[in-house]
Amino acid sequence: MTSTEEPDNQEALDMDRPKSLRLRHRPVQRRGEVRFDSILSAARHLLMDKGIEGFVVEDVADYAEIPVGSVYQFFPNKLAIVAELAADDTNSLIQDLEKYHVLPAENLTENVEEMIAQVVIRWREDPSRSAVWLAMKSTGATRAMAEEQSSRMAAAIVPVLRPLSNWSDQGLKLVADVIIELSQSIMLLAYRGGRLNEDVVAELERVIRGYLRAVALDR
Repeated sequence: MTSTEEPDNQEALDMDRPKSLRLRHRPVQRRGEVRFDSILSAARHLLMDKGIEGFVVEDVADYAEIPVGSVYQFFPNKLAIVAELAADDTNSLIQDLEKYHVLPAENLTENVEEMIAQVVIRWREDPSRSAVWLAMKSTGATRAMAEEQSSRMAAAIVPVLRPLSNWSDQGLKLVADVIIELSQSIMLLAYRGGRLNEDVVAELERVIRGYLRAVALDR
């Protein structure tokens, strides 16, 4: 899946990545987009199957049924592929969360419940996210990018939280940071063993609800 960001914003986000994780270039023609997407699809499958330790560019090319040089046309190394997958995951969640920015404040309880579900649902529906996120913890460069992505996701939650408390945006950003970090950590636990444990997911949702109730009472 190619990125859902607007072109100008996407270019800025690309340049914000550590240099070793930047793409060589993005596809500009349909044929290139198809090949680019096939690389990302193959990479997701292989990360789930082998993890970052067994993940190599040659296998991505074989699985996508393209020459290995076509992979290197877009990506300088395997971690740049992982970074692009993580960027796609981040952008899709942010787009989902932004839908709740325009909902009426009087529907606060419903909005918060839907936001909690939205944070969880992408991980529930796509187990490859856990493999991608684990891979993003593998080097200093990927960890730095993962921290920036977590911060962007948290920033997308802040507008939903404003009616919940009279805290400053800085305080609400801290709350959102906790929600994102908690969600990522517990969803990794939920997929331990390769299958989703719905009991763990239910516990995550319960913990977030309890945390937000405490925030609301402390307004």
